[in-house]
Amino acid sequence: MAYFFFGTLMDREVLTTVLDRAVAGDELRRAWLHGYRRVRAASVSYPILVPAAGLVVGGVVFQPKSARDDVRIRHFEEGEYAEHWSFVRLAGGRRLAARVFLAFETLQATEEAWDFSAWASTHKAAFLAQCHEWMRDCPGGEGEPVAFKRTTT
Repeated sequence: MAYFFFGTLMDREVLTTVLDRAVAGDELRRAWLHGYRRVRAASVSYPILVPAAGLVVGGVVFQPKSARDDVRIRHFEEGEYAEHWSFVRLAGGRRLAARVFLAFETLQATEEAWDFSAWASTHKAAFLAQCHEWMRDCPGGEGEPVAFKRTTT
């Protein structure tokens, strides 16, 4: 069971904050999702995907090490994104089924392409502070039981 990350979770420091554990470099593998483009969401610094025939979005694939990783990722994405299954391509051309979080309509798309490097240099520090706040009430903290929230897509 894998995730395809196309935005802020491609950053190891952000993912480390969300998971509340160290993330090794080899846990993130380059991957590509066909049929979408990545744009900045209105009023926020992070991206959303919009359907776009013939285009490809680069990102990373991540495989959770535990149920706790899963719960923390879903907690981070809930409220603004819904989980969907898609096929992504890994280096070498292998296809892999992965969960992708697509934005709810409440996150409006802009026409501005989202650039990871530009986001990291301009918004990452403030975003990391927000991540700590967002993850504060996440179930499954140290010693807590893990329970999954179900989403419908």
